Amino acid sequence: MTAYRQQALACAATLTAGPLRVRDVRTNVPDAGKILLSNVYGWFERLDRGVYALTEAGCIALQRWPQPDDVQGASSHGT
Repeated sequence: MTAYRQQALACAATLTAGPLRVRDVRTNVPDAGKILLSNVYGWFERLDRGVYALTEAGCIALQRWPQPDDVQGASSHGT
């Protein structure tokens, strides 16, 4: 797995708590701004300027590549 995909998955895991500002996701993933903006895998949806949510594709990716609990936050998306 590439480092980029690992960071994108960490962003997705952070967004399981619900829509967040980039600065909040950046707490776990320093490159979150670039990853969310480029949205290479289609896992993120821009809701407003600087606010992103997880798409269904992102939820599926987290099921395929589960992340450690310390990255995911308090709740789980779609469960």
